[in-house]
Amino acid sequence: MSQTNDKNIKGPRKASEARPVWRVNGGQAHSCDWLAVDPAILQRCVAAVTASGGAIMFGRTSDGGAFSLVVLRGNEKIKEYPHTAEACHEMLDAIAEYVREDET
Repeated sequence: MSQTNDKNIKGPRKASEARPVWRVNGGQAHSCDWLAVDPAILQRCVAAVTASGGAIMFGRTSDGGAFSLVVLRGNEKIKEYPHTAEACHEMLDAIAEYVREDET
């Protein structure tokens, strides 16, 4: 994945002339598949988030090495990137509990 930012600009060049900064993931490669996630846990999380007036988005990172979870609720935005199905289960349970507790 390439990324440009103002920090890699030297001299009077504009941001549009910046060179890409290549980021390399030094971690162990994983292949995340939503089929490996327990549907009952997904259902509980979706029900809890939507009952609280929020929305939840599911995806995976561009390299496929992590799940992507984004929760939008009011002015709040939660982004999480669990790397395994087990970590995803824990995160989904934690999100569901958080939105339930926040309602009380």
